[in-house]
Parts: sequence; C-alpha cells; structure tokens
Amino acid sequence: MLFANNIFQLDGHRYRLLTIGQGSDEAWCIDIDAPTAWPVAIAHGDIRNLSKLPEDPPLYAEASPARRERCERAYARLMRLLDAAGDSLFCPSSRNQAIKDHAKRERCAEGTLYKDLRRYWTRGQNKMALLPDYQNSGRSSTEGLTSRRGRPSKSGIDTYQLCSSDLANFRSVIESRYLKDQRVTMVDAYMTLLEKHYFFSDGNQVTHINPIGERPSQKQLSHFVKKAYNIETRLRGRLGDKDFERDHRKKLGTVLEDCLGVGHYYEIDSTIGDIYLVSSKDVRAIIGKPTIYLIVDRKSRLIVGFYFGLENASWVGAMQAVLSISEDKRRLCQRYGVEYNESDWPAHQVFPSAFLADRGDMISQSSNSIVEGVHSTIANLPSKRPDHKPLVECGFRQAHNQLRTVAPAYDPPSNATKRRGKRYDKDACLTVNDFGNLMLNAIVHHNRRAISGYELTPNELIDGVDPNPIDLWNHGVATRAGQLRTYEHSFVRRSLLAKGQAVVTAEGISFNDLYYTCSTAIDQKWFENARQRRFVVDVLSDPRLVDEIYVRHPTSKDPHVIAKLTARSTEYTGMSFSEVAYFTKLKAAVHAQSAEARLHSSYNFRKVTKPTVEAAKKQLKAIGTVSRTYRRADTKESRHIERIDERRDTARLSDSQPGTQFSQSPDNVVPLAKTKMDQADPTATRIAQIRRQMMAELNPGTEN
Repeated sequence: MLFANNIFQLDGHRYRLLTIGQGSDEAWCIDIDAPTAWPVAIAHGDIRNLSKLPEDPPLYAEASPARRERCERAYARLMRLLDAAGDSLFCPSSRNQAIKDHAKRERCAEGTLYKDLRRYWTRGQNKMALLPDYQNSGRSSTEGLTSRRGRPSKSGIDTYQLCSSDLANFRSVIESRYLKDQRVTMVDAYMTLLEKHYFFSDGNQVTHINPIGERPSQKQLSHFVKKAYNIETRLRGRLGDKDFERDHRKKLGTVLEDCLGVGHYYEIDSTIGDIYLVSSKDVRAIIGKPTIYLIVDRKSRLIVGFYFGLENASWVGAMQAVLSISEDKRRLCQRYGVEYNESDWPAHQVFPSAFLADRGDMISQSSNSIVEGVHSTIANLPSKRPDHKPLVECGFRQAHNQLRTVAPAYDPPSNATKRRGKRYDKDACLTVNDFGNLMLNAIVHHNRRAISGYELTPNELIDGVDPNPIDLWNHGVATRAGQLRTYEHSFVRRSLLAKGQAVVTAEGISFNDLYYTCSTAIDQKWFENARQRRFVVDVLSDPRLVDEIYVRHPTSKDPHVIAKLTARSTEYTGMSFSEVAYFTKLKAAVHAQSAEARLHSSYNFRKVTKPTVEAAKKQLKAIGTVSRTYRRADTKESRHIERIDERRDTARLSDSQPGTQFSQSPDNVVPLAKTKMDQADPTATRIAQIRRQMMAELNPGTEN
C-alpha cells in the first residue's frame, strides 16, 4: 500500500505520491524524471496496491556550507508559500496566482519559486530536497567535466576542457610516479603525462606532444592532485609512513600521556660526541670521537644513567649505561674530578618498570639479562621514530649545546657536509677522562636547571614544585615509592654479565676457545676428572675483557668464583671476546688451508713414488714365486752385505762416483759356474758372489 511521499512506477514513468484528497479518491502525484513536470490528479484506487520504489535522499550533513546556506534560504521562503496556499498549489489556476503574490511579498523572481516548488515536490518534500546541485555545475555529458570553465586565455586559445578519461590519465600518472617517489616533481609528472597520453605521430612516424588547447595544462594537473588527494595521502605516498609520522603527523597527545609517574619509563639511546679526543699516553695522537649513552626518566627529565667512552654503540655500551644507575656516584665523581653532592643523584639504584630503546643495541638477546635480573621490561620502539623517545634525543642536543662553547675540537655535524670545512681536529687536546669531566658536569647542571615550558600538574602547582628534574623526581617519588625497586651495584653487575656454559677439559675450562683455571677447580680435581669424562659448568663473562670470568659448578654450593686464563691462552690477555672470535676465525681459516696443503702434499708424494714402487713390484714378480721362508732364511747375512755396499757408496773419500766399486769383478775373483739355484734365483747368485768377494778381501793371499 502506498503512503504520501512514496515513489511508484506507472506506465513506464516514476511518480511520487504527494497527497490524497480528503473524502475523495483523488491522489496528487508528480513525475520525478520529467524536468518540467507538475502535479497531476490520479485515481487513488488505480495506484493503491502498487509497490513502493527505493530512493537515496541527499545527505544534508555532508553538504558544503554554501549549499546548506542556499538550502536554508530557499526552504524558509518556500515554507511561507506552503503555509499560505496549502493544497491549492496543486491546481494550476490557483498556483499561478499564489506564486505571483508570494513573489511580490518575498521580492524574488517567480521563476525561483517555481523551481524551488518543483524541486521540493520531486525530491521528497523536505528541506534537503532544496540543496542546490553544485556538484553538477558546469558539467555536461557532451562538453566534458569542466565545460566552459577557466579564465579566458590571453593567447586567444580556448582552455582545454577535462573529461573523465583525462581524470583517469591523471590518476594513473600521479599514483604510479608522483606518489611513489619524492624526487619526482609536478613538472616531471606532467611530462610523463604528456609522453604517455597526449602525443601524436606525423607522417614520418616522429612523435610530438599535442599543441596547446588540445592537452591539459600543468595547472590543471596540480589542481587535480590537491583536490583528489588530501595532504596526508600525498605526504605518506611521497615520504613514507615513518617519515610522515615523525615529521608531519598531528600532535594531539603529550609524551606523558601513558606515563604513570617517575620511574615508570626510562628512555635510553646513544649518539656520537662531536668532539675529537686524544690519547692519554700521547696527546699528539687523536683517537676519534667518543660514544655517549644517556638514560632519562620520562616524567621528571632526570638523567639517571650515562656512559661516555670509546666503546661503539652496542650492548656493551648500553650495559655500562644501565650499570651506572646503581654505581657508586661518589667514586664515579672522584674518577672524573667532579665535586660530589648526594642531592644531585636522587635516583641512585632505582630501576624503572620499562626501558624505552630503539631497535639497535637493546634488541640484542644479551639485553634479556635486564628483564631476568632487575625485572624491567625493554620496549623496542619502531625504527626511524626518534619521536617515541624525544626526551633523551633532546638531552643529546642540550649536552652538545653546553659543550660546543667550552670544549676544544668541537666538530659540528654540519661541518662534514661543507665544502672545505674547517679542521677542528687540529685543536684536539681532551682525553677520555677530560671529556668525562665535562659530560658529568653537564649532567649535574641539567639535573639542577629548571625546565622551560614544563607543564606542572595541579598537585605540583599547589605544592610549589620547582620545575627542575631533581625537584620533580623528589616530588613524584613520594607517590611512586612503593612501586619502585632498587638494586645494589654488585647484583646489577652480575645480572648484566653475559651468561653461558663452559666445558671442563684436562687442559682447562674451555669457554669461547679460551682456557681458564681457578682455585676451586684445582682443589676439587676438575681437570683430573675431566680426563675420564668432561662436564659443563655455568659461567658469567664481561664481553669487553677475556682475562677473567665467573665460574660455578652445577653441584657446588660455592658462589661464582673468578677463573683466569691459563698459559695456553695468555696470548689473548687484554682482548675482548669479539677480538678473540676474530682470531679464532682466522685460525680456522689457516687450519683449513693447512689441511688442503697437506692433502696436496700427500697426493704429490704418492704420485712421485708410484713409479719406483711399481718397478720394484714388477721386478719381484718377474723372479717368480718364492716361499716366504726362503726369502727370510739369510736376512742377517743379506743385511750385512747390503750395509757393506751402502758404506762403500756413501763413505768413500775419493772423488770416484758412488756405486762403481762393484760394477766390475775383481781381478782375483774367478767366477764360478752357475748352479741350478743361481739360474733360478739371480738374487742368490748375487749373494754368493758377494760372499766370495768378502773372503778374498779378508784373505788376499788365498787362492780361490
């Protein structure tokens, strides 16, 4: 059943039911597809049982302010007409006079009222029906999307009018080139557009771009990009998500949004100090720039940990920075020659709920010792997002700002990119210890100085807290004291050492290709037992130095004892485990090369001796089969004869050639007739001949 304002279809046309006459069967309807239609009367019985058609009314909330303003004015003007005339507007005779009179009262054109009234009836009889169609302004299905738009050209050439295919070409070039690479400018994108879509070939098959007026302008392309792609889409596409989030995102929150108070988050990071240092043994030798680690409490901005030295940015440096939280500050100040004041270190031995670090040194598996030892979580932040730990990043900048005016050989990063930059390294004179003095004083100064623009909470304002890191920490620790944990330096140091296992052998405790020994191992006869069966022990090591490790037997009740290098490994004294690993790798390469050389040497030996061996085997085979007993019968005599030959060949003092002594038969030797055995065995014949010769030499006057 149809109700007022429903749309139905009749005789191939779509109508809207405007109203049904009171006490009559007359229904006023209007054709919503005809541009000049007016209400017509139709018998209600003919349409009562027709089906209602769906419709999508325009959304008033999504309209622009200009459209809503025009709509409000038209609706107010039309409502006064509807209230005055009512249903008489459906009848043409009364409608014309009512509109004429209302136009005079409103001081508007009659055509405006006719247009508004027809739009009001065809589009749903509500305020949104009077929204102007600005989206269709200037568009024509035959003339293009920008028909008759644009400022008249000064050259007299008509402005190119865009159509839907042009917009598709714009999108393909922008999305494939301009939004993919920030190096591509709008000029580059425009040239790519012309090369791909707006060119022609002449009779010689030479391509040319279309003349002006037959191609879009660069300004039209730029306008399309700004209208079709918002600023976030453009920046994300050209720069990447990480660069956009770091440099161009909205900033509605604060860094303390999820921070519960002091000691909740510690930010840790490293940087290179922009100061050239010299050797403590020879001030003429420059040793480069130091590494700086800072640990900053997020709530109070207090610097609670630090490291400045020559270790590279790695877990080794981060470990020392974490260890400095519990280190004896008095001894540390004495080391660098800084005046010690206990109030400057209110966070001594206090560890946080979580360390906020980047995806560098603190993502190492060795950092798990922090979680297992001091029960602090390590949150590795996304890469290329320093804005997630802004306080420690600002701490580096503040430290450099303090040092650049007082430290000699300060080399700003911008100097590296300058042509013929200044050589600040010639002024280098600070040692590592001198640099530590400057840095430690800068940290103390930072912790004491009030923070500019710090937003104090209402409680802090009431309590009169001075916005400097020390006072902020002392005020905040009162509410967080029950949730903060402190650890002694010895416990933290042992917790941060690298854990591993070593194998006890007869040569010593083998760990990372090094051998160690300790008094416990000697007293408990570990090495003697290892000759029967090796076993494993737990060890703790500092990756910076191989000289000593902690060792503990799994069944021993003694604490970890210190083991030192044996004589087998003392050549690596003073090295780090990474350096030893490097030499171990070189040693393995040398061993592999030696094994290959030995293999080739064995092959060459077998190759050069093979002819001699084969000849000897062939000679023996030519004699025939002889029993083993016969061959070994005269071993002693045969050896004696061979020794005499060897002596005469090698011990003669004259210049005669070796091996010629027995080449001819002696004059006093008369050859005997060959026996059957001699004929069968030349070796036996040779032995008999040598026997006779020996007898003649021993008895020269004796006849044979």
